[in-house]
Amino acid sequence: MRTLPIAGFLLDVDGPIASPETRRVPGPILEALVRLAERGDPVVFNTGRSAEFVVRQLAEPLRAAGLPAGARFHAVCEKGAVRFSFADLPDGGLPDAGDRAAVPGWLRVDEGMRVPEDTEETLARLVREEFGATMFHDDTKLAMFSAEMNVGESLERYQPEQSRFEDRARERLDADGLADEFRVDPTIISSDVEHRTSGKDLGAARAWDLVAADGELPVHWYTCGDSRSDYAMADWLHERGAGVTHVDARPEDGVPEVPYPVLTSRELAAEGFGPADGVHEQTGRALLEWALNMNGSAGSRS
Repeated sequence: MRTLPIAGFLLDVDGPIASPETRRVPGPILEALVRLAERGDPVVFNTGRSAEFVVRQLAEPLRAAGLPAGARFHAVCEKGAVRFSFADLPDGGLPDAGDRAAVPGWLRVDEGMRVPEDTEETLARLVREEFGATMFHDDTKLAMFSAEMNVGESLERYQPEQSRFEDRARERLDADGLADEFRVDPTIISSDVEHRTSGKDLGAARAWDLVAADGELPVHWYTCGDSRSDYAMADWLHERGAGVTHVDARPEDGVPEVPYPVLTSRELAAEGFGPADGVHEQTGRALLEWALNMNGSAGSRS
């Protein structure tokens, strides 16, 4: 008789897993993820972050925390353009995963989604020369271009500069004849120049394929993110006919009308997990610890 995983997790990284302030993953979240791996649940990190970020901030700490070698953990990075499976990572120290000139064999990069090198160099120079006081170029990205808020910078000072940079980036795309193929997408702490096919729905499709390739699909999916764009993960799964519950880790914009259940910190707190007014990694931790205490079908408590 086949045993299906109770739950599968499709998780944004910035916010629900890694603190948007420190960019690090809290110990209790690492511990909960290891326990999910031990239970056999598949977990996919669906993020705009680079593979290098996921390797350093998740893969290495998870290994140190005791992640089993056979864990069904995967990462879809740069909003679908880059992906890898934790099971394919080499033993021992993990190599650099952020060098476009030397991409490791265990990383898959969609070459058609890469920002052209000349445009990337122009934008990098723009950030360095005009916007370096509030942001930096994340040069570990293998496909998209990202200008990210400096650690310790205030949102009040960063956001006006972010808007100004995005106007300049759009001008650059127009000048390079790339506006029909690429777009500028703002997040809370970064501005991404990305291929127009990028998105959390593409990430969900990649995640489905990765999980289907290494074992049984879960009984029920849980998606979690801290922005409206993260609902696209649950939208894609629902449209495919999968059972899914979305967890909104920052519902300050309100919860939209969607055809599947949505949980926030308030509902998780009512079950005894996390603070009712929690956001970001507080909600992510509450979700994982709640899920570890589920009995029977995951869908029955959504």
